[in-house]
Amino acid sequence: MQSRSGKTAFIGDDLRNEIASARHTQCSINDIKSYSKTNRIISVGDVTTETIKDSGITPFLQVVDLKTKRGERSYSPVEGSIKVKNPPGTLTSDLFMSIRRCMESVIPTRIEVEGEEDLAVIPIIYYADKNTVVAYGIPDVGMACITVTPEVKEYVNGMVRRMKFK
Repeated sequence: MQSRSGKTAFIGDDLRNEIASARHTQCSINDIKSYSKTNRIISVGDVTTETIKDSGITPFLQVVDLKTKRGERSYSPVEGSIKVKNPPGTLTSDLFMSIRRCMESVIPTRIEVEGEEDLAVIPIIYYADKNTVVAYGIPDVGMACITVTPEVKEYVNGMVRRMKFK
């Protein structure tokens, strides 16, 4: 993958529009509870992560930026979390590689992003095993889920190939 070179991926207007127009599959906390019986659960976003944790499920990987959509601080840092910088509209090599290391681990982990975590779904799917369920928030709508399949991975891999790296 290109990000191994230490470069940052920039999301161009074409990819930004594609991501924004993606059809999201909304899910409830009951759906997540059901998925968690047989699937690894990953959460992206502060509210999504706290909702899942409040239901008694510990996501295998949590990616948060400690802010709500209004920019206010939402939750306190957690000791032992991996801290990564990732400016809005980008995917840094540090974020890609931190996600990779977490996915290769057997220990549940939390990544706290200084900047923005929204695009972390892309490297998560890139490195996730088949049948992993990625839950993320859709502002003003609720929670959405993606189950990682070979088709989903291929789609995301195509997106990564189209990213601009600097």
